[in-house]
Amino acid sequence: MATPRYGQLGASLYVPATHKSLDQILAVGCHDARSIILCTEDAVAPNAVTWAVQRLIKALKAAPQDVSFLRFVRPRNPFVLRQLLESSDAMARIDGVVIPKFDDITMPAWREVLNRHKKLAIMPTLETPALFREDSTIATLKAVQALCNPVIALRIGANDLLGVIGLKRQPGQTVYDTPLRSTIERLITVFRPAGFELSAPVCDLIGEPDTLSREVALDIAWGFYAKTCVHPAQVALVEEHFTQSMARQKPQAHALLNSTEAVFKDSGQMLEATCHTNWAKRVAALQATI
Repeated sequence: MATPRYGQLGASLYVPATHKSLDQILAVGCHDARSIILCTEDAVAPNAVTWAVQRLIKALKAAPQDVSFLRFVRPRNPFVLRQLLESSDAMARIDGVVIPKFDDITMPAWREVLNRHKKLAIMPTLETPALFREDSTIATLKAVQALCNPVIALRIGANDLLGVIGLKRQPGQTVYDTPLRSTIERLITVFRPAGFELSAPVCDLIGEPDTLSREVALDIAWGFYAKTCVHPAQVALVEEHFTQSMARQKPQAHALLNSTEAVFKDSGQMLEATCHTNWAKRVAALQATI
């Protein structure tokens, strides 16, 4: 199974492993989401974990192997990941694993399990207090680099991070209107230069499409082209923003990559090969998958 590419993720829809329509979602997807993450972690009550994991394994075994969307599992802990990996029939239906609460402290326990399945694609989630400090963020980067598995992207867990400081997003707030703005900046400037893509965090204001729209516009301005969704109603809006952004940026990226000039004007903007080539190459690569 080929490792999924970052640009294929799109609006990743989280689905609890306890969802009543789990079998159907595994077979036909949900609201045209390009990727679905089946969760046995925060979305499942502690007393339901054993049942949820057994149910998920059974549903995966019965699911069709070839579908038009990506399927990922989010194990609650390394023990649950080991349980899932013991069922090769179930994992044959999975494109990768989302690792919750990843940092340099939790990495060894995850690596111990993952080292037996080094081709398994992963997406570590950055959502622990370690991300509030520069030194421990760098330690987390080194922990990611110490893994042997292919890393599709790093997911940002905004709700967990807000919970650490006793906050919950209020109506009308984008994630960039909260104290997490500086943390997101840190994650971008630490992980992107090291070659890792990042997925934008969830907007849990399900009934506020205008707030979501403003947030996704900022996500894109900050270079995010994948985002977590917790409700099917969010998927189409997020995907529309991604599509429109690519349509706007593709002509400029193409112009820069095919020009022999060091600097020139295009659509009212300066394009400079020295500064903007990495951006143009990234847009071109994303365009191939969005």
